[in-house]
Amino acid sequence: MKRVFAAFLCFVLSLVFLAGCGKRAQTASAAVEVLSGQGETDGSLGMASQNQGGGEVTQEAQFSIQLDGELGIEPGMHIAVVARSAQGNYWKQMKKYMKETVEYINGFYDLQGEDAIRVTFEGPDSEENVNDQINTIDAVLAENPSVLCLAAIDMNSCQAQLETARDNGIPVVLFDSRVKCDMDTAFCATDNKEAGARAAQELCSAMEGKGKLAVFAHAKYSQTSEERLKGFRKEIKKNHPDVEAVCEYTEGREDDMESVVLDLLEDGQVRGIFCTSQGIAEKVLSVLKEHPEKEVALVGFDAGAQQMQAIQEGRQLGAIVQNIPCMASQTIWLAVCAGLSEPLSDLEKYEKVDYMWVDGQNLEEVRQSGLFYD
Repeated sequence: MKRVFAAFLCFVLSLVFLAGCGKRAQTASAAVEVLSGQGETDGSLGMASQNQGGGEVTQEAQFSIQLDGELGIEPGMHIAVVARSAQGNYWKQMKKYMKETVEYINGFYDLQGEDAIRVTFEGPDSEENVNDQINTIDAVLAENPSVLCLAAIDMNSCQAQLETARDNGIPVVLFDSRVKCDMDTAFCATDNKEAGARAAQELCSAMEGKGKLAVFAHAKYSQTSEERLKGFRKEIKKNHPDVEAVCEYTEGREDDMESVVLDLLEDGQVRGIFCTSQGIAEKVLSVLKEHPEKEVALVGFDAGAQQMQAIQEGRQLGAIVQNIPCMASQTIWLAVCAGLSEPLSDLEKYEKVDYMWVDGQNLEEVRQSGLFYD
């Protein structure tokens, strides 16, 4: 049988800034449109692209899934997705692009009816409800899916569920966030360490390389939070000796966040704040909006409406925006490959997904691209 070629091609484009802007050239990618079922079915799932960082946006083919007509997909494959939550626009967008990817693959292989790949998408109502997620995984595994795709809330949880999957011959693909386990699982996520480092670079630049900053992180048990903080701290320590992190506040502490923010900004010494998630950034923004006299450079994560409006109004410096369409499509393709009766020996085990830096200079281009979550 002809060897199957199935891989994602991520073509990273460079954006060279105008002379005098004082910023180095940046590279990144972000898929912004799934061309599901459009045009000729030639085996490529095309997506438009977005360049990173404060300049014009170039729309070009950014990555594709290369499909081979002889790929031996199991008839009726069931990909069961359990996300950190089923609520929130980030996860709703993830669900949308995963379903569109499955529809495209079914169309290419002419899989219909009971032979078609199907994807289910479940998760708790809140990203903080670990027990609900574990119960959902248990219920999903009881249905004996072909593949389990999991974005875990707690990196220290789900080990028993993963062992159950392994014992029942159910491959596991982790996405968005890892779980600490000794199983051989594929993983697809943003390069969170690199994204955290980029956030530090932008924040320190706005602070002119000196002064005090504070970090507000989402759950301590979240692998995404941990990785973003590692990248942020490393960049500060290595390249910004005159910048000092004076506070690291983790969501869930007993003390009130509003009081912490106001206390930090009381004497004007804290010049920057980094927030590791959309939710935590929105909470800090709500405090700052009530106290406009407190001036501080704020860097957040993700592309929710509240942050994008704050960037537009000049109340937020910028945000790291994750490439949801790319992560969704890559995760589904890893799941399809993992569920083959003869798994591909050269299947990539870690797909790093590019991100974007969005600020006031490229906000409108990104808005028009459709990358915002809301």
